Amino acid sequence: MVQKLLCCEILRNEIEQVLQGKNVEIKYLEAGLHTDFKKLANAIDNALDSMGNSAEISLGYGTMCHPDMETMACAKGIKVMQSKNCIEMLLGDKLSELDAESRTFYLTGGWLENWRKIFVDQLKWDKVDARQNFGFYERILLLDTGIVPIDDEKILEFFDYAEVPIEILPVDLSNLEKLLSTALD
Repeated sequence: MVQKLLCCEILRNEIEQVLQGKNVEIKYLEAGLHTDFKKLANAIDNALDSMGNSAEISLGYGTMCHPDMETMACAKGIKVMQSKNCIEMLLGDKLSELDAESRTFYLTGGWLENWRKIFVDQLKWDKVDARQNFGFYERILLLDTGIVPIDDEKILEFFDYAEVPIEILPVDLSNLEKLLSTALD
């Protein structure tokens, strides 16, 4: 039986690395849909309907990506990954430790690739909006899995937009692997 996974494209590279060689059919939805809960719910609903037998499908989204994520999954009879969001999928328990250090905004390589689409195109944040929203944070942590190349120019562009110091934190995929294994089991 082929397992199926429906997930956000923000962790595409990491998910494909973890599931390489496994018998899993993966369907990705556009990054940033969580900026409009109605669009995200519709996209998930339509994608699940197109994927066939719900007993074989797992939802590779965090439980906080939509306020009704677990309810939507339950209504369709599918499993949802037991993590709040893509950041927690990578960091696991280390997230609370990092949060205790300072007010932190987190990025992944996928977020760095898609920040303009999410913040500028979808949320419509100009430079002033960005400063108001990111001004709360003392730092931005870019989680580097070693899979998505980190482009210095893109880091500088995001820094110019957010105006918050960016630090790079190497992370492994062990927590994501554990979550995916449980969701697809």
